[in-house]
Amino acid sequence: MNIYRTTILLIATAIIFTLIGCAKFPTTPTTTGKQLVLTLKVRGQIAPQDQFDPKIARHYFIAIDNDANPNTGPLMALYPEYSGTVWVTSQDAQHSIGLTSFIQYDAANPQGNLYGVLPGSYFLNLTSPQPLIIYELLDGGSAIRFIIDFSQIATAAIPADQIRQLNINFITTNAFPDLNELVVPRQIDGLGPSGQDFVNVDTTIDRVYTDTDIDAPNLMLSDPDLDIESWTIEVQTVSSR
Repeated sequence: MNIYRTTILLIATAIIFTLIGCAKFPTTPTTTGKQLVLTLKVRGQIAPQDQFDPKIARHYFIAIDNDANPNTGPLMALYPEYSGTVWVTSQDAQHSIGLTSFIQYDAANPQGNLYGVLPGSYFLNLTSPQPLIIYELLDGGSAIRFIIDFSQIATAAIPADQIRQLNINFITTNAFPDLNELVVPRQIDGLGPSGQDFVNVDTTIDRVYTDTDIDAPNLMLSDPDLDIESWTIEVQTVSSR
């Protein structure tokens, strides 16, 4: 009888230690990755559709360049001839160099969407829209925040785990004119005093970039709902099991 009880006790003890071992040491390894947290704040409200005049539409963009070249970033398309999108250009827009993806938030993209830019001319060859990980309105509606994963902005040439540097610009506008049309008054804003700046982001370290760090005073628009007041770009490492 004692031998029987001892055997049962040993078996129960072995089962308990096995369960504890499984809880402490999961078989699934920890994986890590990186995300971008992008926040845009305007002087007024983030308002794709004007509540007083439905003919007024506003468009909010975050342009991203993942080509490992710090000198080829996206620029605001201020004057005709615009590039094909009429809101963003670059030093070599003809060959779609300087923009590899962008976030668009407007009436047609009410929860925000991410579009990839494929090889082609003037950034017109796009992927299907991807949903964002998170989009949220902040500060009573005057700011909007987007979170995207590096896998969403990877390219065939530079996959997610090889992204070391990005160029990013924030652009807002109320009009998509024809390529040679000068719309008056067209409202458009981008980074820098003339809207022709972009931010060089080192993605090898977790860091927050803000307008107070590196951006000169930018354009002042008459429409406060398009006038960029501040922005932040955060590179953050995330982990999951």
